[in-house]
Amino acid sequence: MLFLVFSFGVALIFGLANIYIYKRLVLKFITLKYLRKLFAFVLFMLFFAQAFFMVFRSSEYLNDVWYSFFASLYAPTYCFFFITLILDFLRFVLAMLGKTFMKIASFVKVAFEIFVLALGAFLTYFSIYSAIKVPEFSEVDIIIPHLEKELKIAMLTDIHLGKNLHENFLSDIIEKVNSKNVDMVVIVGDLVDTNPNDLKPYISKLNDLKSSYGTFYALGNHEYYHGINEVLELLKTQTNMKILVNDAIDLGFANIAGVGDLAGLRKGILAPDLARAKVDLNLSKPSILLAHQPKTALLYDVSDFDLILSGHTHGGQVFPFALLVKLQQGFVSGLYVLSEKTQLFVSRGAGFWGPSLRTFSQSELVILNLKGRK
Repeated sequence: MLFLVFSFGVALIFGLANIYIYKRLVLKFITLKYLRKLFAFVLFMLFFAQAFFMVFRSSEYLNDVWYSFFASLYAPTYCFFFITLILDFLRFVLAMLGKTFMKIASFVKVAFEIFVLALGAFLTYFSIYSAIKVPEFSEVDIIIPHLEKELKIAMLTDIHLGKNLHENFLSDIIEKVNSKNVDMVVIVGDLVDTNPNDLKPYISKLNDLKSSYGTFYALGNHEYYHGINEVLELLKTQTNMKILVNDAIDLGFANIAGVGDLAGLRKGILAPDLARAKVDLNLSKPSILLAHQPKTALLYDVSDFDLILSGHTHGGQVFPFALLVKLQQGFVSGLYVLSEKTQLFVSRGAGFWGPSLRTFSQSELVILNLKGRK
């Protein structure tokens, strides 16, 4: 029921946005005077495709190619909606000044309209490209006072392997990580975003990740949506990752721990249990915690940890949702100081969720350079 309500709500929003674009951009542009029926048809078909995707995105009958195609069709509406909104704001400002667009010379107006349409097309392309491209690395230096040796960590979050991002995407990420010669790799949730059986042909590629101490993995909320037990069975049998679910490992020079995701509280399985994760902590050593949702740091006592690594937010993924993410999670992206001892780093993630769309929040792979205080 919740799925249908959410799907209907999103479809309605995009339907209204398409109507707004037609009435306030298409009907206003003189360059589109003889193409209005065509654009009305295009916008209607966009709405139909967007609604279709929202309802059938979880269907097994929508193969990877069609899924990717439909997921990309939100970008035109999104980009042209905000362009139309800005144009209406400019019209309002001009009206306040006692001027209108109609008083501008025709050839200037035509040139301006062509520029606006070209800009919308470019932004549509770029927002889709920003979502599906293999991300670049961001490097962050973090001081952990009692760390005896420097650590170079590759941090991956929110890869969202599924119908849109799959084998080639994962292979390219692995190749990029291996080029960095890191000490360890951490994958902080939302690795799996499809039926685990769909990943069987290639999930073992994760074993190709190269590092001195191995790959450490913690659960994200999307793993719970696709059958948490089946996901864990797949990862345990097909990969050599060290899976951390409410437990910790002593590496000698530091501890690394991981907790179940907050989604486990709703699902009633593998919920976060920080007390259990801290049982094996050697408190004389620096400790790193993998917790997919940064809100975990607000809900639990994390004072025994020097560094918490999270994802989940996608940096907002699409403007203006960073504001909602801030309200819901308390953090959006980057490094936060929680106390004199504890810091939190939130990655924007390597992949995306839902429509193939990223604006004002580029995806990223992260290299964390951890250093002791000299």
